[in-house]
Amino acid sequence: MEDGALSTPRLILRHWNDEDAPDLFRMAADPGVGETAGWASHGSVEDSLSAIRTILSGPGVLAIASRATGRPVGCIELDRDPKILRKGPRDAAVSYWIGIDHWNRGYATEALEAVLDHAFSTGVSKVWAQSREDNPPSIRVLEKCGFSFDHRGVFENVHGEEVVALVYRISRKDRQKR
Repeated sequence: MEDGALSTPRLILRHWNDEDAPDLFRMAADPGVGETAGWASHGSVEDSLSAIRTILSGPGVLAIASRATGRPVGCIELDRDPKILRKGPRDAAVSYWIGIDHWNRGYATEALEAVLDHAFSTGVSKVWAQSREDNPPSIRVLEKCGFSFDHRGVFENVHGEEVVALVYRISRKDRQKR
């Protein structure tokens, strides 16, 4: 992922670029995406371009793009220095979202499998993830990829409201057993 690209049969996981701003806006303007993931919906293409140039420009942040069209359908991040979920020195955290028009196609699962393979092949020992308790599809993705429930937590959303999060983990050893 250091070179910025991973691939699967249907997806290319690559860095975001300025040309992705209109596609990002179409996905990120929907409150069902951003607010479920913990960030405010985008109000304009300019907001999306700004996000691409700042938040989405980190080394572990990748657009999940359709191999067929080259256009983004979502986002995934592998954070090798997670501040909240980190338990051990070689732990990482993963987060992801998919645009609503692309739900129920297996893209999140396919992208997460590729990121886990990459993470464990490059020295990560355990990967952590969290999902809102009221987001069963995201929890299902984690479970399909072999994550196990670890604990419940509470965090504040973009509106200052408390939200219950379920925290999951998978170790390299757990992944090898699959």
